[in-house]
Amino acid sequence: MQSRRFPGLPVIGILTAVYFIAGKFGLMLASLHASASPVWPPAGIALAALLVLGYRAWPAIFVGAFLVNVTTAGNVATSLAIASGNTLEALCGAWLVNRFAGGTTVFDRPQGVFKFALAAAVSTIIGPAFGVTSLALAGFADWANYGPIWLTWWLGDTTGDLLIAPSIILWSIAPKWRWNRKEAAEVGVLLLLLFVLSEAVFCGWLTISARNYPIGFISGPIVIWTAFRFSQRETAAGIFILSAIAIWGTLHGFGPFVGETENQSLLTLQSWTAVLTITAMALSAGMAERGRAEKALRESEARINLATNAANLGLWLWNIRDDELWVTEKWRRLFGFAESEPVNFGQLLQVVHPEDRERMKQTVQDMLEHGGGGEHESEYRITRPDGSIRWIAGYGGVELDDRGKPAFARGVSRDITKRKIAEDALRESEERFRTVANAAPVMIWMSGPDKLCNFFNKGWLDFTGRTMEQELGKGWTEGVHADDLDHCLEVNETSFNAWQPFTTEYRLRRNDGEYRWVLDSGTPRFASDGAFLGYIGSCFDITERKLAEEKFRLVLDAAPNAMIMVDSAGVINFANAPAATVFGYSLSELIGRSIETLIPERFRDRHADYRKGFLSEPTSRAMGAGRDLFGCRKDGSEFPVEVGLNPIRTAQGLFVLASVIDITERKQAELELQLKHMELARVGRVAVMGELAASLAHEVNNPIAAIVSNAGAGQRLIAAGKIETKDLNDLLADIVADGRRAGEIVQGVRNMVRKTKPRRSLVRINDTIDDLLRIVRADALRREVTVAAEVDSDGGRVLADSAQLLQVLLNLTINAFEAMSAMRPGARRVVIHAGRNENGEIVVSVRDSGPGLPEGIVDQLFEPFFSTKAEGTGMGLAIARSIVEAHGGALSGENCDGGGACFTVRLPEARDDKSKVT
Repeated sequence: MQSRRFPGLPVIGILTAVYFIAGKFGLMLASLHASASPVWPPAGIALAALLVLGYRAWPAIFVGAFLVNVTTAGNVATSLAIASGNTLEALCGAWLVNRFAGGTTVFDRPQGVFKFALAAAVSTIIGPAFGVTSLALAGFADWANYGPIWLTWWLGDTTGDLLIAPSIILWSIAPKWRWNRKEAAEVGVLLLLLFVLSEAVFCGWLTISARNYPIGFISGPIVIWTAFRFSQRETAAGIFILSAIAIWGTLHGFGPFVGETENQSLLTLQSWTAVLTITAMALSAGMAERGRAEKALRESEARINLATNAANLGLWLWNIRDDELWVTEKWRRLFGFAESEPVNFGQLLQVVHPEDRERMKQTVQDMLEHGGGGEHESEYRITRPDGSIRWIAGYGGVELDDRGKPAFARGVSRDITKRKIAEDALRESEERFRTVANAAPVMIWMSGPDKLCNFFNKGWLDFTGRTMEQELGKGWTEGVHADDLDHCLEVNETSFNAWQPFTTEYRLRRNDGEYRWVLDSGTPRFASDGAFLGYIGSCFDITERKLAEEKFRLVLDAAPNAMIMVDSAGVINFANAPAATVFGYSLSELIGRSIETLIPERFRDRHADYRKGFLSEPTSRAMGAGRDLFGCRKDGSEFPVEVGLNPIRTAQGLFVLASVIDITERKQAELELQLKHMELARVGRVAVMGELAASLAHEVNNPIAAIVSNAGAGQRLIAAGKIETKDLNDLLADIVADGRRAGEIVQGVRNMVRKTKPRRSLVRINDTIDDLLRIVRADALRREVTVAAEVDSDGGRVLADSAQLLQVLLNLTINAFEAMSAMRPGARRVVIHAGRNENGEIVVSVRDSGPGLPEGIVDQLFEPFFSTKAEGTGMGLAIARSIVEAHGGALSGENCDGGGACFTVRLPEARDDKSKVT
């Protein structure tokens, strides 16, 4: 049974009420016993409800049955037993119908109707078994009447299932077709006739008794008519109407089923009604099944006609004994016969082309002699009434009679004129191709999709000195050198499987027995519809080229530098022994690799663009002017290189020969030299600071000593209690004066530093940054710091002392290096940026990726002798600020949002006449 949604409480309530009302109506007809009625509609209602709503509607049946019986006869116990029996009866009937008869589609086929009747007869045994037994045990029924009461109960439940359930089930399903006006009128006439005949038989219009029993079937033809003309829904409705009228008339003493007692009369009527119901419903289901079969047949014929028309096929059936041909309209149009013109085999032969007529007769004769030996095919020409000639393909077979003699032949005919024209054109095209291929100065071969060669031109056959038959298939491989055969077949197999072009080189035996190097290029062939047809290829003798390449290789192998030759796609075609040594690969590993493999991964994505740029304007030059170049060994390690590029133009295209020199030792020597220069600069800075410190100590020593002396005297006088206010004021005035004198000494030194006659000139910021990068490069490498410069194309110029300006930027950069000493090497990065701000000032910033400046010290950074480093003197930033301010600029420091510290120098831009921009 299909899964259904659980019925809600309102549905359960309505079903309970309907069951209760129907039950009360049924018990009104009980005469043998108050709880046993020969007419019991609730049984059909319960069965239909479980089939339509699902098994979970059983509570409504149980409650309804209990309420019906508890208000009729017996007690609570018997009512519960009867309710349980009625519920189990409905559940059993629904399960049987769902399991064996198709559920709610039970009335679609006659077999389903009979299965439904059997399920109703079997399942209704449960209700009377529970009910009559419980009433007898409780004393509400006489054991002597157990059999009649049980039979009445069972027949009432069975007829209830047969009469009520079909109507409910069928009318709960949406109709598959609707009446038209004519059918609606016919339904009205049927209902009127059914009503009139039913009234005449069962309502006293005619004097009928049991002796006139057959007259009761007078209403049967109307029901049968309904079954033939309409669906199961209308048939079930007609039976229900007839049954209702018959029950009413029988209860009132009319009709052929009136017996000695009311119970006997109703039992006889219900038996007749049950038989009529099964017969009519089975007939209606059979008619519906026949209608579906006829519809399917019509649809099948329509599809066959549609398919044959779409495929340009004409169907034919030949009655061999009578020599009659049944043909479709498409066949008539194909062969030029009129629509009503009779056709036989002799007439067919008349339209067959004279040159094909005898062959056609022989084909038919062979077909008849071999009987049912399978399908036969033939192709022939016909001459149509308009004189045109068409090619026809015929496919057919013979059917034998009971004696094994040919009785019928059936088949199809198809117009293949276009295919024949295409085949002729293809043959002509192939002939032209063979002529052109044989005249070509190269060796040409072709293969099919099966990887077997099916053509070799004259050039190939002349070169190998073999015949076409010897070379076809895989015969050509006999001429390939044994050392090259496996590689040649592997390339061939791989390319065929992927339908990709290929190029390979191998040695092929010439007709004089000498093996010659050939370049074999293959290209896949495809039909217009995309179907794979195989390959076409050409071969060139490249022996002379291979000898020249070998000489070229010997020259390059003798070169001391690494030499690598790359094609336009960036694939390495040649490498000498030093190249293998430098990069750590074997020669076989290098050949065929992409040149990007030898480039460090951090530069790899940009190298392809550099390569394309060189190929667009190929000239002999050094690679990467102005950039540091690095190579990547097989183990992933990097090393500095110098590369020279030389374009080489060949018949195979443009190649690039690269000379690669490992300059690791040179770079190491330069690094050591730069480190020495840095050490000298650092020693000079320390010496200057020492001199400045000594000068300051000497000049400030006297005022500081006077301050200490006066302060000590004041302490002693206070301790002795002999000091007067006037004396204390005098001591404090002396201390203030000595302090001011010390400040004046320091200020004098600062003024001396500031007011030294500067040597000012126009300085390009770009040049200063370049000098700075050159100086710190060695230190950056030693500290494993990455330095990046972001300088505008025109960084601007300032009027400054270039040495002092460089010293300021050097101090900021070295401080940045030292600030990142605790960071992991990969995270150490310094960015130097130069440009202009919105005020037109030249701005140079130095930003590191270190921990940044501690909170609360930004304002103290530029104070003399203040330092965040344990070994720092605290004078570097102070002197740097004094230099910047002496140039009319400003120096500031701050923490960056992304981490690290940033120091910024702002200087006024200078004009060409050395004046400042305001």
